[in-house]
Amino acid sequence: MAGTLTVQNLQGPSSGANANKIIIPSGQTLYAPGHVIQAQTKKWSNDGFSTTSATLVDVTDFYIDITPTSSNSIILFQASLTMLNSTVGGYGRFSIIDSNTSTKWSSNSYIAASGYNGSQWADVPLIHTNTAGTTNTMRLQLQGQVGGGGTLDMRWSASDDRTIVAMEIAG
Repeated sequence: MAGTLTVQNLQGPSSGANANKIIIPSGQTLYAPGHVIQAQTKKWSNDGFSTTSATLVDVTDFYIDITPTSSNSIILFQASLTMLNSTVGGYGRFSIIDSNTSTKWSSNSYIAASGYNGSQWADVPLIHTNTAGTTNTMRLQLQGQVGGGGTLDMRWSASDDRTIVAMEIAG
């Protein structure tokens, strides 16, 4: 049976084991456009990648898996890294692919870039969104490349962890 229940407020019981909770039973899903459906996290150690490639290559172990519940959901990818390019005027550029399908995930050529000074480590925020377009598991893989020469170095510190986050947001 389908229908619409119209209420002004929902309120959980004021006492007991589930006081002040509104519980969605197992097997049921609350759907509200713009709300987070799920969040996946993965740790990445900022100490083991460098490249001189002028074309995009996978950044070692810098990926996160997410299985969207709806193809029209928005996926938010968020992370950061610390990088250096050894050459003044050299820089790093970054992109994301779904490595399960080899599909370029970002809507433009790149999602971020950093460098140019040749002697300073730089923190690079990586934030990007895209429509899921699938309900199959996605492996969002970060790729990097060198522009302007030099070595793109992300071996800042073995004691530094970064967190990669992928969130599914109801579309």
